[in-house]
This record gives sequence, structure tokens and C-alpha cells, in this order.
Amino acid sequence: MTATPPGNSLESRQQGRVVDPGSDPLDGLEALLERTRSEIEYSDAKGGGLYRLGMHDGLRYAEDAIVALLETFGRSPERIERDRDA
Repeated sequence: MTATPPGNSLESRQQGRVVDPGSDPLDGLEALLERTRSEIEYSDAKGGGLYRLGMHDGLRYAEDAIVALLETFGRSPERIERDRDA
């Protein structure tokens, strides 16, 4: 699978690639989790560097937080074990 950039976060430039908020907040969180995971995959594909390590940390923190929120409200999102950057 080839990592592609998820796109600009401005809806007017997204061309349909924005996160759908869904019919309730939990659906929106699940969509946000998938978007965050796409960002992680794309960031990982770009390689290392200090800036990139910071991006990885932030995205992984966001992923963990979204998963924890979903679990708190009874959803069971997949937990993906990822290598940690040194």
C-alpha cells in the first residue's frame, strides 16, 4: 500500500477528503481516528528527522487519546501497536 497525503485541513481545499462528522459524536471520532491513522502512515513514509519525530509523537498521542475516548463510550476500535521512535 502506498501512503498518499491526506490533504489540506481546510475543507474548501479538501475536495471531499475531510472527516465526516457522522450522525453522532462517536461516529465522528471513529472517522477522526481513521484520518489520524492516514496521517501517521503518510508521516512514517516520509522518513526520519527531528521534525518528523515530533510529528510522529503528536499523531500517536492523538491516536491513543481517540482510541481511549471511544473505549470509554463502549466502542472497540482496533489498537495498533507501533514501533516507538528513539
